[in-house]
Amino acid sequence: MVKVLRFFMVFSGILFLILTGCDPSTNRANLEKLLSPASLPYAKPAKQFQVASTDSAGQNNDRITIAPGATATILNVTGPGIITRIWFTVDSRDPNFLRKLVLKMYWDDETEPSVNVPMGDFFGCAFEYRPYISQYLGMTSGGYICYFPMPFEKSARIEVLNETSQEVYAFYYQINYFKLEGYLERSVGYFHAYWNRDIRTDYDSNYTILRADGQGHVVGVNLQIQSYDGSFAFLEGNEMIYVDGEKKPSIVGTGTEDYFSSGWYFKTGEFAGPYHGLVLKDDSLGRISAYRLNIVDPIPFKKHIVFTIEHGHGNQEIADYSSTIYWYQLEDHFVLPLLPKAGSRVVLNQITPNNLVEAEELPLNTSGITTEVVDVSDLSPEWSGGKHLLIHSDSGSVFNLNLNKMFESSYRIDLYFSKGPDYGNVEILDGKKVIGRIDGYAPFLQAGGKVKLQDLIPVFGKIHLQFRITGKDPSSTGYLIGFDGIDLIPKRIFIPDWYILGPFPNPRITETRRLGLDSIYPPETNIDTMMRYSGAGGQPIHWRYVETPQNGYVTLWDKVDPSELVVTYAVTYIYSLKEKDALLKIGSDDGAKVFFNNKEVYRFLGVRIAQPDQAVIPVHLRVGWNKLLLKIENNLGGYAFYARILDPGNSLYYSAKQIRPPESWLIGRK
Repeated sequence: MVKVLRFFMVFSGILFLILTGCDPSTNRANLEKLLSPASLPYAKPAKQFQVASTDSAGQNNDRITIAPGATATILNVTGPGIITRIWFTVDSRDPNFLRKLVLKMYWDDETEPSVNVPMGDFFGCAFEYRPYISQYLGMTSGGYICYFPMPFEKSARIEVLNETSQEVYAFYYQINYFKLEGYLERSVGYFHAYWNRDIRTDYDSNYTILRADGQGHVVGVNLQIQSYDGSFAFLEGNEMIYVDGEKKPSIVGTGTEDYFSSGWYFKTGEFAGPYHGLVLKDDSLGRISAYRLNIVDPIPFKKHIVFTIEHGHGNQEIADYSSTIYWYQLEDHFVLPLLPKAGSRVVLNQITPNNLVEAEELPLNTSGITTEVVDVSDLSPEWSGGKHLLIHSDSGSVFNLNLNKMFESSYRIDLYFSKGPDYGNVEILDGKKVIGRIDGYAPFLQAGGKVKLQDLIPVFGKIHLQFRITGKDPSSTGYLIGFDGIDLIPKRIFIPDWYILGPFPNPRITETRRLGLDSIYPPETNIDTMMRYSGAGGQPIHWRYVETPQNGYVTLWDKVDPSELVVTYAVTYIYSLKEKDALLKIGSDDGAKVFFNNKEVYRFLGVRIAQPDQAVIPVHLRVGWNKLLLKIENNLGGYAFYARILDPGNSLYYSAKQIRPPESWLIGRK
């Protein structure tokens, strides 16, 4: 009996050791002791390996090449393990390689990648190679570095896909990982990264950075944005993060630069911190590349997460948004969407304006010449709408563009065109005058830029242009013409001078309830530019004469103090020789009321950045002087306005001081 009992105890002990030795919950890897800086002095229960592009022949050719369209597997190891460092340096002759080389990572024999991101975006900047270093990612003196820990139980595979048109001449890499002595805990998430892009945010919903199911936590985001007008108005957008099916986001921000722990449109420029930074800011192109690593403030989700951000306040701005988000998730993960084709991923170097008139919509008279709309979205995102109008012209071909309803006094037209190996040369005529030329040849099909057609004066509201094919480059094999579209730019003549009075109080109850716009102050009942008044805070104020700058942008923030939560008036006078209807065009930052000849004709209460022609207001001019009174209210920040009246015949005279038009002006118009 005693022998039986002893045998049973020994057998039970062996069975316990076998079972517990195979149980991840008892024989688990201590990742904290491996990775935590606080555990740096402790012995490490693992062995480190490095997989690199070292020349196995012992020569100095420590690199690999990657053919066009080929995939290189640079890591394929078994687990359990954890990657702790990834380093690359690359020699690619393709100028767009940061978007055309793709980094893919697979864990535990999965067939769909957990990481599928263009290389430049993964490491922090796709606009250009930009040296910086953060706690976990960086571009450092020619190298690319990542320190995100990437655990795996069974296997890890990392691939680099070359979607450039050229061989990657040299790809150097080092990948360091620990081979673990125990199993991963069940609560250990696997590393994921997802790239998204909307080339033109011309919709009224938020831009989506991530929509994912499962359990995990977000640990970082980098965001690349480029405007279409050179401004940074898109930075007014707030992040909104919805966790586990909530209807209202539990995380709502105060502005895009605020999300990246900066302020005032990144006013002091680029910087790199451990957990947040601005890798690039290009004021001339309206570009930013910024990152935030949520290391001490990860965003956990148990079932679902939707991570979004506004493109400008209330999604008013149209820009090119692309993002990479990093997170850990318990497997299985959702299948990442396929990346767009390589050509449509590249950075915008040619910007087409938001209000471009597409070439296929133009009233072209091609006189029997064949035309077709061609999809070019796979080649580049630089064509508006991903297509262009191809005109199958021949040597000596002539066609016309007839534009109607051109009510401005004069225009500039920017014509966006294509170039290619079988394209010809074009002269553009206004009447008998050559006003522009296009040299159409390029070794491959590409967006060719724009030609500016200046000082076009409508005749009876019409502009007539003629296009003549004059020949071709010796290397060209044809006379094709490709048009993307035109941008009609009126020559805006702004009201030249004003009297300004302010500030008056603008009491604010909430963001949308500011009372100053509808509060009646003295200028609404009587205007006397010699009078003095009591303004905001009881300060004495008086009318100030100001002249409008040539660009029409009348700033108020430098003319009244304080300039936030206030109201300011601007008055001028318009002299007309006859009674007629006209169109007044204004823009304001923020709200505005317009009184024309003492009658309210327009009201807007909101938050916006002043742009020309934000509102078009019908007004009725009487013979003689007409009074235009603007009431501009400000919430916070910028404070300015634009104003002009459409006057194709140049028949109106402006004077804030009501100085009578000179006789020469009167005689010339009578």
